[in-house]
Amino acid sequence: MTEFFCPNCNAKIVINNMITDFVHNCSENVDASDAVKEDDIVKIGNWEDYDGSGVISPQVVMRQGLANGMQGTTARGNRASTHRQRAHLEFIDNIKEAERNG
Repeated sequence: MTEFFCPNCNAKIVINNMITDFVHNCSENVDASDAVKEDDIVKIGNWEDYDGSGVISPQVVMRQGLANGMQGTTARGNRASTHRQRAHLEFIDNIKEAERNG
């Protein structure tokens, strides 16, 4: 078993030596801040991904963020009207991490 820390959220991860690479879900780390656990994704229309789906009309996309630009920001300071949050997935190359850790 190999033990190391996620480079994004600093969570301790224990994984089998035979696994060469994997994806770690940083949103599961309860000690990390929201800024580390989530990504801001620009709303440019309808979306569907691993974290859910949503519908937004082209007229709303064209006018989003025009009024009250200072109200309603995300954890990283982006406007909530123009951005959505998605759980952060960190790709970890187990071979490179093992070389780095000795």
